[in-house]
Amino acid sequence: MRVTIHETRGWIRSARVLALLLAVASGSTTWAEETGKTEWVPGEPYPTALLDRYPCHDYELPCGNMAPPIVQQVEFSGELTGDSALGEKIATNLRWGNCLSCHKLPGHPEGGTIGPSLADYSTRSLPLSYTYQRIWDVRVFNPNAHMPVYGPNRILTPEDIGHVMAYLYVPHAENRIAAKQD
Repeated sequence: MRVTIHETRGWIRSARVLALLLAVASGSTTWAEETGKTEWVPGEPYPTALLDRYPCHDYELPCGNMAPPIVQQVEFSGELTGDSALGEKIATNLRWGNCLSCHKLPGHPEGGTIGPSLADYSTRSLPLSYTYQRIWDVRVFNPNAHMPVYGPNRILTPEDIGHVMAYLYVPHAENRIAAKQD
């Protein structure tokens, strides 16, 4: 049997991942300590070292009385160059953007109804800077909004927001059909 270098590297990588998972599960180390990662990668376990980004939801503990991040007004500049397929993945992923829990999204009629429908967003002709600000920190427009503060809380990166915007601004088939019927 002939084993290639590529296969050997794959086995070694699998063994390292298994060893890391066993170490994390036993409590002897954390994912962030072992991998040296300071950012969460979707699809991987969330590093416990990053949990300080989010206040707890128990108002009887000191962490439940943390002040929210300051409101950040930002400006979008340049062209929209995001990947719409990745933007859809971010917007529909429960552990990433999770926009689908509150909004109907293009191609996803099962979305929530707490926020406005974004299914026809590409037909609204809204400025890119407006959309970027709404996603980054909605409190600039509505201090009492229930939407997560994605930018200041470092939930989404500027690149992530660009991908979500690309997804929202791409004309989707159902939007073109609805526009023709109107």
